Amino acid sequence: MKTMKKLITLVLIAFAFIFSVQDVNAQQRPEEVAKLKVAELSQTLDLTGDQQRSLWRVMVKKESALAKEGASTKEIEATFDKEIKEILTPEQYQKYLTTIEK
Repeated sequence: MKTMKKLITLVLIAFAFIFSVQDVNAQQRPEEVAKLKVAELSQTLDLTGDQQRSLWRVMVKKESALAKEGASTKEIEATFDKEIKEILTPEQYQKYLTTIEK
């Protein structure tokens, strides 16, 4: 009987842990999301340090704007695209466009 109680307790703790981890992942801060995206793009586009920092700032601004209720996704994406184009070289920008189409 004691073993059964321990097993049930262990299972409940495991479920509680799994659900709490999912909740944290669903609510990542814009800075964390931007960091992950910049790291991925950095490898794909061979970004310089300055480009990485600039791109991170733009991504944080974008993710923050998208998180707000009532935000116009179309406007945010247009602004983001314009800023990205200014940061990247023409070759990098073309590669970026093909990357996001996938």
